[in-house]
Amino acid sequence: MPVIIISSDSYQTGRGIAESAARVVGYDTIGREILGKAADRYKVPEAKLRKALEETPSFLGMSTKLWRLYLAYIEEAVLSRLLRDNVVCYGLAAHLYVLGVSHVLRIRILSDAEKRVSHLASRQSIPPDKAKKLLEKEKQAGRSWSMEAFRLDETDPSQYDLVISLSQIDQGEAVKIIRETVGYARFKAMTYSVRCMEDLALASKARAVLLEHFPGARVRADRGTLVVETLALKREKEKKIRAIKEMAGKIPGVQYVEVHVTNDFLRQAAESFR
Repeated sequence: MPVIIISSDSYQTGRGIAESAARVVGYDTIGREILGKAADRYKVPEAKLRKALEETPSFLGMSTKLWRLYLAYIEEAVLSRLLRDNVVCYGLAAHLYVLGVSHVLRIRILSDAEKRVSHLASRQSIPPDKAKKLLEKEKQAGRSWSMEAFRLDETDPSQYDLVISLSQIDQGEAVKIIRETVGYARFKAMTYSVRCMEDLALASKARAVLLEHFPGARVRADRGTLVVETLALKREKEKKIRAIKEMAGKIPGVQYVEVHVTNDFLRQAAESFR
């Protein structure tokens, strides 16, 4: 069965349409409540996971290492649930990391801009022009976040199968469009697309395990084989390969681990000046 992933310029709007669409098609929903489960599993504060979804690393804020580790925890939790299909996912940026899976319908919901400006201006008791600037700043922050996290622009319509603007279409009609679109034959789960989802899920499990010890490691999976790319000094290479293979090899579903190590020229140069 298909998976529906909804992204929106307004979390509340995306949530409302996701929940309505789930009722209509008979699916479950996944929202930010899953962060609590991920926090319990990985023994981290839920607030940190929420912050990782909303902010990029900064000098006075969250470090890049922790930010990417927390995103890996979220991704693993979400993909584990998406494997079971029959679900509408929202508010978790899943549209940016479920790529190449044909039974996933990725949707972008654009709120009515004038209504958003009016609502914000009323709620914060500010002039409409200031409210408009705040919303534009929020939009740019979301774009910057997606580019930093996945090198993808979440505002780019080509990232989605369906884009719905609520300036002329109400939420009820939007849900009807989603119900019709998800019934298309191209969104049915096929053997190849299921395997793609399984590969993404397995790679996410490995990433959640490895990034704590090997920041910057890149991981992909192919039918039980993990391919890990990382940096190291020459003297560390063999030790690092052994450690990665030992850690990744314990993950359920991993049959073989392939590690590619590139010489860390930056660290090498830094050490040469000491």
